[in-house]
Amino acid sequence: MAESEHTNLELVVAWLDAMRRHDLGAMERLFHTEVVWRGVPDDAICRDRAEVIEMLRERLDAGVPSTRALELVAGPDAVVLGVRSPHLHEIGDVALSGQLFNVFEVSDGSIVAVADYATRLEALEAAGAREPDWR
Repeated sequence: MAESEHTNLELVVAWLDAMRRHDLGAMERLFHTEVVWRGVPDDAICRDRAEVIEMLRERLDAGVPSTRALELVAGPDAVVLGVRSPHLHEIGDVALSGQLFNVFEVSDGSIVAVADYATRLEALEAAGAREPDWR
């Protein structure tokens, strides 16, 4: 694994830890000021850090659903976070199969963009990541 891929994974793990602790200040420091988060469906979008933090605040206030599994896969400039939960059935009119995938684009030590995907294949392709080689 390239050093940049390892560093990018550490950044997303730091975000997960901040989410676990409900630490919005720590999350805010991880995002670039001009971060964009595109959700599922396509019209769900946050256009800067303030909007992203507000969306995450609302999500935390509503209660984070139980999670059964997490997966992190690094690409050259992005990390795929796969979340499996029995509560992930649909968002808007987009059907989910108990999973949601976030692609975190990273540049110069900050998260500059996040995009949500309903399928793992779409997320891996968007991140330029390959299926992990477990050998």
